[in-house]
Amino acid sequence: MIPLSGNEPTAKTNTQEDISMKYKVMLAGNSRKLISTFFLQMDFAFDCVTSSVIFDDLKNHVQFFKPDIFIYCMRAETRDDLVTIASFHDVLGKHDIPFAAIGDSASLDFASKIPNCVPELSIKLPMSTTDMEDTITRFIKKHKAFLSSAADSPLSKALDTNASSAFDTLAKLDNALEEIEKDPAQKDSARQPESPDRHRILVIDDATIIHKTIKGYLDSKYEVATAISGKIALRFLNTKEVSLILLDYEMPDMNGPAVLEELRKDPYLATIPVVFLTGINDVEKIKNALALKPQGYLLKPVEKDSLLAKIRELID
Repeated sequence: MIPLSGNEPTAKTNTQEDISMKYKVMLAGNSRKLISTFFLQMDFAFDCVTSSVIFDDLKNHVQFFKPDIFIYCMRAETRDDLVTIASFHDVLGKHDIPFAAIGDSASLDFASKIPNCVPELSIKLPMSTTDMEDTITRFIKKHKAFLSSAADSPLSKALDTNASSAFDTLAKLDNALEEIEKDPAQKDSARQPESPDRHRILVIDDATIIHKTIKGYLDSKYEVATAISGKIALRFLNTKEVSLILLDYEMPDMNGPAVLEELRKDPYLATIPVVFLTGINDVEKIKNALALKPQGYLLKPVEKDSLLAKIRELID
């Protein structure tokens, strides 16, 4: 079920009239698991369709599917994700389609700090399937009633988005993100905290097989996030708190030492333990890595016992 909670509905037997009256729900977002679960559990109540988070795909789905509501399933949004959401929010406004978001309280709070990313409906998890169905249905009905009573006042005007154009929206979004990145206090308050029950570990490596291997080792005890480049990792770290970073030493574009240098420039990020992952069996390069004073290094292929021992040493 949707990390929703209990009280799941029993299957409904719909008449042809019921089916024809289903509201259309369009889903997108980074949480593929949440989207899939929503689709499986809510398809009896709504006519559901999913889209990628690519801007052109989102626009095409709106044009051809004509949803009654757009729901974004939040998880580990990057700067690029937020730019897309902000731009697409303007598109939704022009079509009088409301924007909703599903996520935990930290994700929803973070979105509320970004211009034009604030949803008209926030669905905070956990929530039972029946409650979620009722919340979405009531919201769509109220929205349609509002449009009927204010036919000459489109949603994009009635809802104060504070953006007269996509250009203004992106400019405000960039300004907000830059302020967060410049101001340590704002950046720290904007970061999504870890679960109190599980440490979050970030794996930065351009080899996805390393991601899968380490997630397989750690998933039962830790929350594992992954990034395929240093730049993506730094964006992620502007929005999420982590307890430990496992960092590949050799990567294209931005290697491990360059990433570590950037981390050390930020007072908050500089406190996060970093362990280098390296397949290099070169004594001089290992010495160079250790000269950067990481909290440790592990040779690839990473052995499960060695990895767990290092993690326990640093954060448990």
